[in-house]
Amino acid sequence: MGLIFKDIDDDQQESMMKTIHIGNTWEFRYFKIRAFLWGTLATVTGVTGTAIADYCVYKFTDFSGIVGWLLA
Repeated sequence: MGLIFKDIDDDQQESMMKTIHIGNTWEFRYFKIRAFLWGTLATVTGVTGTAIADYCVYKFTDFSGIVGWLLA
């Protein structure tokens, strides 16, 4: 590594750093998209499960729903 002038090793290292940076950027974007999709799926599943449980408590018991059952 030259202190004043760049040599071939400096060029190779600079090129590798650019490649790694671009690769990590796409990895992070892919990870964020996957995390968003899994988070959305988990939220929709949780809301659906809660709605079904609330309906079952309302339909098959004397309570007015999950909140009524918890407050009783």
